[in-house]
Amino acid sequence: MSRGAKFINDIFIYAIGNLGSKLITFLLVPLYTYFISPDDFGYYDIVLTLTFLAMGFITFQLRDGTFRFLLDNEDEYTRKSVVSFSYKLLSQSSLVVLVAGIVFSFFYEIRDWGWIIAFVITLSLYEVEIQIVRGLGRNKQFVFAGILTAFQIGLYSLIFVAWLKMGIGGIFCSNILARLVSMIVIELQTRVFKRYFVANFKDKALNRALLKYSLPLLPNAICWWLLGSSCRLFIERFLGLEANGIFAVGMKFSTILETFSVIVYQAWQETAIKQYKAPDREKFFSRIFNTYTVILTVLALVFVFVLKLNYSWLVDARYQDSLQYLYPMFVSVICFALASFYDLGYQCSKQTVRNLPGVIITTMLNLVMNYLFIGLWGIWGIVLSSILSYLFMLGFRMIDTWKFFPVRVSLEIVYPILFLLGGAVVFYKVDSAVGQIGYVGSVIILSYLIQPKKVKQEIGEKLRGYARKRIDS
Repeated sequence: MSRGAKFINDIFIYAIGNLGSKLITFLLVPLYTYFISPDDFGYYDIVLTLTFLAMGFITFQLRDGTFRFLLDNEDEYTRKSVVSFSYKLLSQSSLVVLVAGIVFSFFYEIRDWGWIIAFVITLSLYEVEIQIVRGLGRNKQFVFAGILTAFQIGLYSLIFVAWLKMGIGGIFCSNILARLVSMIVIELQTRVFKRYFVANFKDKALNRALLKYSLPLLPNAICWWLLGSSCRLFIERFLGLEANGIFAVGMKFSTILETFSVIVYQAWQETAIKQYKAPDREKFFSRIFNTYTVILTVLALVFVFVLKLNYSWLVDARYQDSLQYLYPMFVSVICFALASFYDLGYQCSKQTVRNLPGVIITTMLNLVMNYLFIGLWGIWGIVLSSILSYLFMLGFRMIDTWKFFPVRVSLEIVYPILFLLGGAVVFYKVDSAVGQIGYVGSVIILSYLIQPKKVKQEIGEKLRGYARKRIDS
């Protein structure tokens, strides 16, 4: 199998898990909007946002470090060292968080505090475990974990939110229980803890190397959190929880495209690391980037117009105002995905420290624009700030990584830009469903025609092979 075909095959593997899990998550949005008020949903979104920030401190970004060190080290000694060190450090940090949370509760009264602490610890443990499984090459188990967790969240949400009417407490309970059960099932399947964890196993040199790689990713993760999530705090402060609930619903739908970018990122992560020393990596990486840009644009247009045509029944009337923000939110996801593509340059070269200046500058720029723009244009200002920030980061990384991660952007990049500009006009000015569908159909045809012949062949071969398997089964 060629590396291009392998990359496409990995995309299909990760797609099975991500699309299945995200579909369930997507279907939960209408459920939550019908049973939870905008104020409560806005509060839950703030808590979820802060949870992702806290998770970086609890895990020391070992979720990324363990995957990177396990992926290209297949000897048992290294695996035992990485797994043992990760589990021991994670258990210690979780205990500190638990004790600190209990002590904190005696001095301050915070809504759903017990649920929040349990959610933070459970999510941290789960994220590190599935990345260890993935690093060990157990991609099927990694994918299965995502599907199993999402299915359980959906099932438990029906019980705790819709039936028992527990409100956002039901959402927390669903997420915690689902991840606990999934961790048990995955361990029974893979025996990772039993096989690789040794309590007294130490390799100080390897542990230092793992932390040297992971710790610089912590400030990087904080900055990414500020870039993607601090907007919620601005909205809550200046516009209120109800506005944040409306914004959160729109963002939930834009994660449809973000899911695809995560699928590609996960597949690309493996391919880029393994092909980093290939003699023709520049040509190969450039071809992937240019094709990826076109596909992202096409999918964004398909998703956003499908949502527009069905939005009236997808969400409760209280959240209908979020429709107007969907288009720029999807554009923001495209910019985020392209900037993330270059993140692999720092990972492949293990120069994670070098990633910090660009992320820090972009974060400061984003915070300033959030503060200035929200007063001028409200939620529109927040979305505009996001787009400009990710575009700045994309440009910065293109220049910064050129020496060790060269990617040449083809002139065909102008097509996605034109597609998005035209799509904006159609989205806001054309009410006819026929006109909207016609525009998207035209973009799909043109996007296929401009692709290199080799790309068409590889995608076509993979689709035909998948179709044959389905027919034979």
